[in-house]
Amino acid sequence: VVSTVQFRSVCTKWKSLFLSDAYWRKRYRMDQDQDQEVKRDAWFFLCTTGQFSCAFDFEMDRWHKIPNPAIPRTSIIAAAGSILCLGNLVADCKILYICNPIKKTLMQLPPTSRVQLIHKATMCLNKDARSYKIVVAGEENSIMSALMNSRVYRLYTEIYDSIAGYWRMAGNPLPHAKFGSDPGVWCNGLFYSITEMPYGVVRFDPENGVWTELDAAMPCYISTPSLAESNGRLIMIGRVVNNLNKATEKILIWELQNMDSDIIAWTELQQMPHCIYSEFMATVKSYSPLVCSAIGDWLCIATHLSPRT
Repeated sequence: VVSTVQFRSVCTKWKSLFLSDAYWRKRYRMDQDQDQEVKRDAWFFLCTTGQFSCAFDFEMDRWHKIPNPAIPRTSIIAAAGSILCLGNLVADCKILYICNPIKKTLMQLPPTSRVQLIHKATMCLNKDARSYKIVVAGEENSIMSALMNSRVYRLYTEIYDSIAGYWRMAGNPLPHAKFGSDPGVWCNGLFYSITEMPYGVVRFDPENGVWTELDAAMPCYISTPSLAESNGRLIMIGRVVNNLNKATEKILIWELQNMDSDIIAWTELQQMPHCIYSEFMATVKSYSPLVCSAIGDWLCIATHLSPRT
């Protein structure tokens, strides 16, 4: 709509072209052609706690305000394409919602079988089948053990397939692989996520329902790492911290090499230029987590405590 208004506002001649029968006949033929797919650049979507979230449109070089769904005690916990998954990562949560903020649709999913307190939630699209999958990993209600005088809980993973319309159980997450704050990414059909310190990476295969831990040493002195997927490549962004005085020195980008072989390793790709790094980190504490996402060859690096990206 914005492009149309701009087009018509240039001059009287352009406005008459837009209103001509020839234009609308051509537009009608394009709409009727089922094989004609209008491809647009993806948007960066930034979740907020207010009434609106923000999405950046690269094609128009502007931000859009998108109303947040009005569901009490929920927030956006996963997203894929234009579909959002809403739930609660703080309290017990067996009910999730699927929302398309562009089409203004909202659907409640059936309750999960075992997972009640979600540790990690992620979502992926299958564009060919026009379907999606949601993976949640977490725990049941913990129970008090009289012998150990502590709470005991079990970890589970469940998968929701939009075609099947129900949850199915998968393999348990690794007990020692506690999930960190990084949301994780999908790469070549597998889900990757960074664990808490000591940092490592775990991988989930949704077809076989199996979690594995990558046998790839993390870079020395890395701090607050985050993963991104770029054209089938697994990318990691993180700070390198001086081991002596704990002062942040630089932000580096690595790529996981030889992903399909038994010998995999992180290879350094690039360092953030010092001038950009100084401006970006000026108002950020050393412990502030980095949040990263990728569109094609472009990486977006942000942090919760800085207005800059």
